Amino acid sequence: MKTTITLSLLALSAAVAACKPQPASQPPVEQPSTAPVATAPTEAEAAPPPADWPDEPFRATRPTPAQVAELKLPQVETFKLDNGLEVYLVRNDKLPTVYMTFEFDFGGVSDPKNQVGLHSLCLDLLDEGTARLDKVAWEEKLADHAVSVTASGGSDTSNLTVRSLKRELPAALDLLAEMLREPGMREADFQRLKDRRKASIAQAKGNPGSIAGRVIAPLLWGADHPYGRLETEKTIDAVQLKDCSKVVGKLKPGGARLWVVGQISQDEIKQELASRLPEWKGKAPAKTAVPAAKPRLGSVFFVHVKDAPQSSVYVGHAGPKRNAPDYEATDLMAEILGGSFSSRINMNLREDKGYTYGGRAGFGYRRAGSTFAASSQVRTDATGPSLREIAKEIATMRTSDAKPDELFRVQEGALLALPAEFDTPTATLGAFRQLKFFGLPLDWYDGYQKRLRAVDIAAVRKAAEKHLRAKDFVVLVVGDASKVLGDLDAIASEKLFGNGGVVVLDADAQPAKRPE
Repeated sequence: MKTTITLSLLALSAAVAACKPQPASQPPVEQPSTAPVATAPTEAEAAPPPADWPDEPFRATRPTPAQVAELKLPQVETFKLDNGLEVYLVRNDKLPTVYMTFEFDFGGVSDPKNQVGLHSLCLDLLDEGTARLDKVAWEEKLADHAVSVTASGGSDTSNLTVRSLKRELPAALDLLAEMLREPGMREADFQRLKDRRKASIAQAKGNPGSIAGRVIAPLLWGADHPYGRLETEKTIDAVQLKDCSKVVGKLKPGGARLWVVGQISQDEIKQELASRLPEWKGKAPAKTAVPAAKPRLGSVFFVHVKDAPQSSVYVGHAGPKRNAPDYEATDLMAEILGGSFSSRINMNLREDKGYTYGGRAGFGYRRAGSTFAASSQVRTDATGPSLREIAKEIATMRTSDAKPDELFRVQEGALLALPAEFDTPTATLGAFRQLKFFGLPLDWYDGYQKRLRAVDIAAVRKAAEKHLRAKDFVVLVVGDASKVLGDLDAIASEKLFGNGGVVVLDADAQPAKRPE
């Protein structure tokens, strides 16, 4: 019955649809013609092409660029507070801001051999709050005043840094005073920082580039040298919370330095510090004596990373001090060799050979000296050839003159880049701090442009002969042993970098078994 009704309804619907008038068929849409339509030429199109511009006399020669203007640097005011703090002030009234860095002459070089990382870890703990304010409350308080109050530790120095608007400086210094008087020193925060540091070390050991950055230091400076000691999970575990209390106790004003740049005067600095830190007295530790480098020369050191997609290569040796009299010539020489994209090493390895995305070389300066290193991340199959090309470029730099256009390029680059070293308050602070750190006078920059321009090709050659070694390099390669060890054996047998053979290390620079 239901089926019959349904069929009847369907038949009725079809009949109604058939009776409905159908729309008239639409004519096809005419497509536009693709044939060009002839139009009369415009006046400009009909006119003949214009004659060449006349040869005016001034077009005969290319204009020469003007000489780089002499840089006028801000003056540094120096004075000393009653508590022994040395103050270096650079007035800058363009913005209502104040930047301060308290600098103390102790750091990682003071770490015991079994507690490498102690000072930097303990200074990180200061950023976790005070006895009154836990980490969250501390950060909220800083945000309320839009200020920054931080602690940090380097190899030679420890620092407390304050960044603030001028009107918020009293609040920022109050927080700094609280950090010094009543640091939080919570066991939970301390353990969290230790775990984070150990995780970072473990992560570094799994990356070929990071491994190379770790291992090269003990090779260039010596495993027992303060600059060559490595942070490991074991040395971090050895640091105790009570050790951090001792580190904070070293943050005294006597013999320390305060660097200030911003909208503030000497009298205001004295008044603010006297009112916020009246009880801050005592003498900070003196500089730690650092011995000369004891690099492990002449061998090819290798760290195996299975299936590494590329090899990290380093070639280096010890270098001059930052206050050496030929610094400008040495700096320009290193720039020609490997300091920029247009340098010899980069153009060779990247542009000519296609071994890498980039290669660099230069001197890394520390308070006690420097190290020279040429480095790159290269294709695995180009590991041996890359080392040979680096050796060739270093030898060429020592034994032949730089080209005039090379010297001109790096001189102009250094001159044009100089203003950027003072374009922000933090950059200005950093530039003057470095001078004091390396034992240079605060007016060192006054004649810097003139000294740069005075460097000639002979001076560059002399600097290369003096500061680049002819043999006995430190060579480090991190990569896949199955693909590169044969090339390294061949290079060692050729005595390309020295008389030593291939020495296999682990990611902590300790002797390791040679991979099969």
